Amino acid sequence: MKINFDIQKIPLVNKLMIVIAFCSLLAMFLGVVNQEAHQWIIRQFALFSDWNILGFRVWQLLSYSFLHAGVLHLLFNLLMLYFFSGLFFTFFNQKQFLNAYFLGAIAAGLFYILGSYIMGQHHYVAGASGAVMAVLFTVVGYNPKMTIHLMIFGRVTLWVIALVLIGLDVIQLFSDNSGGHLAHLGGSLFGFLYGNYLKGSLNDFIPNFKFKQKKKAPLRKVHDQKNITKNIKTDEVQKRIDVILDKISKSGYDSLTQEEKEFLFKQK
Repeated sequence: MKINFDIQKIPLVNKLMIVIAFCSLLAMFLGVVNQEAHQWIIRQFALFSDWNILGFRVWQLLSYSFLHAGVLHLLFNLLMLYFFSGLFFTFFNQKQFLNAYFLGAIAAGLFYILGSYIMGQHHYVAGASGAVMAVLFTVVGYNPKMTIHLMIFGRVTLWVIALVLIGLDVIQLFSDNSGGHLAHLGGSLFGFLYGNYLKGSLNDFIPNFKFKQKKKAPLRKVHDQKNITKNIKTDEVQKRIDVILDKISKSGYDSLTQEEKEFLFKQK
């Protein structure tokens, strides 16, 4: 029996999760068989707020998000990434997802370093949670009124969930894992601003700066009957997409019919 395996058919999020899991599990395995090798990996790839250790290892601003403290830490972040990415792809594409994740990881790392210096606490941070929060809060910034179904609480508005998560991180800033919560806050802030940038309303939050949004090229006037028909079909598709997105905003993604989900998926 011949099995055809095409890596290109693996969803982007799954590929990212596989890389994160591989890097994290490899580091954990070395921690069991060779403690010195594990310490070297931590020193090189975790993110240190102390400049004497960080030095010029700028790659740590990204590499720390591919390491985790333990299996449970890894599983929790992977589950959250998988769940939040489902919300993300309701509105955005793969390129925007990569921007949210990787730029969010960098922003979370910088916020962690800055916060550590202000608080006078120097250690290191590892984990994808800052980047994961950036993915979630991009959706919060773009559509805070979106509702999702939680198993225990039922339908909850996204901005309520965001406030709860922010509150938990603020409360735990002076805990043993203050670095992780600083990274959460940095990733959340970046994601919220990025979501508003994609929506075209970032100037409402930062009025002194003018962020130029990409303008859609004006449609050329054509008299070809074929082009006119094509434009009409495009308008009809866009109107249907708007109706579906409005339904998601009011009732959540789960309220869509299977046919609506398939139609929306084909437009990505």
